[in-house]
Amino acid sequence: MPQLELSAHIAAPPSLVYAVVADAEQYPAFLPDVVSVQRRGDVVDMTVRMGLVPVRLVSRARFIPGQAIDLEQIDGPFRAFRARWTFAPRGDGTDVAYHADYELPLFGLLFAGVGGYLLEQQTQRQIRAFESRVLAQRA
Repeated sequence: MPQLELSAHIAAPPSLVYAVVADAEQYPAFLPDVVSVQRRGDVVDMTVRMGLVPVRLVSRARFIPGQAIDLEQIDGPFRAFRARWTFAPRGDGTDVAYHADYELPLFGLLFAGVGGYLLEQQTQRQIRAFESRVLAQRA
């Protein structure tokens, strides 16, 4: 199963970084690829634009305040998708790590390299947007 590993250091405390990432309902306000988000308890229903195509991803989320967010696809474009955000204090801020295990649908295997690249690019954009939002709230 393909994996994606990304990390960044954000100059803010873990509680603030976690709060921004955990507040999925606000994503459409600052993540251009996110069309809509609805959260009902531990279920997060998100529509994301992949290029010109809207893609719906419904995940079960487990929130561990200030430390981690675990996601597992309930419904969506992947055959399987599990991801984990972690937040660890270091020096003047927070080390943010993202790990995902995913399996593309059968037709997606033909485009596995492209699919993995698009997922990585989108996640990197999210991390940069999270950092901008955190720094704006910190100011």
